[in-house]
Amino acid sequence: MSDTSGAAARRDGAGLIFAGGCPRSGLTVLRRLIEPHRHVHCGPDTGLPPSIAMQWQNFARELGPLHARDFDLGAEDMRQSMAELLTGMISAPLDTPGVEVLVEKTSLNVAAFDPLGRLLPQARFIHVVRDGRDVANSLLARDWRDPQGRPFPHVSDPGAALKYWTDLTGIGLAAERSLAGRICRVRYEDLVTRPKATMTTLMTFLGFKFEPAQLHFATRRIELHGLEHDSVPLINQPLTRRRAGAGSALDGQVTAATRQRLTELGYGPQATAGKRRRNGWR
Repeated sequence: MSDTSGAAARRDGAGLIFAGGCPRSGLTVLRRLIEPHRHVHCGPDTGLPPSIAMQWQNFARELGPLHARDFDLGAEDMRQSMAELLTGMISAPLDTPGVEVLVEKTSLNVAAFDPLGRLLPQARFIHVVRDGRDVANSLLARDWRDPQGRPFPHVSDPGAALKYWTDLTGIGLAAERSLAGRICRVRYEDLVTRPKATMTTLMTFLGFKFEPAQLHFATRRIELHGLEHDSVPLINQPLTRRRAGAGSALDGQVTAATRQRLTELGYGPQATAGKRRRNGWR
């Protein structure tokens, strides 16, 4: 491949994987399991992909025809320019010897999977999901506030937390349909109960073989950024099933729409903590 064709492939998203899902769905756990692989770089969140992809989408919709008419800036020229902006800002790890794939794991990538797929036609995606009741339970333990210092509704109101999960998983499922063949769904529960099988499947999707070092991440130090700090110290411990089912008390507040989404993703009634202990879950 020539330098020119290689640069074009990089600009179109070759070697880039965007992981996303509702916050508190296990993306940092996924990072820990991917990061030890010799040929894959999975760093902390950057926040850049969804903001740039959405800006490009909004520009193309609102101003694209005007600029094409008056300034000879065509839609494909604009796509290439915005794609080069994004890939230029995040793809430096691909220049590291041995690194063939970069996984960018900003959780809210899920909100922009579809525009990212159109902006970067060679990019691929990982949709991380977790039982919405457990996600809501974890969200409600956060102290995330807006610029005025007010707690966000999805971390202060159970109904808003459940709706937040329902809305974001809905966007993710729509992207699974529009990006069929380019996107892989990973369940948090599978990561913690069947890590080797789950990571073997995911690594095959990425084009690599699973490496045993991926299961021994707890002793490896990584740099944590931003909201990842909310996962300390759990993220530096071996995998545990203990947090699966932690949101069972919220089941009575699940709406019909959320119940349908839970069913769609394979989540049925949750066991209580006592029943999980009797069944041997830890």
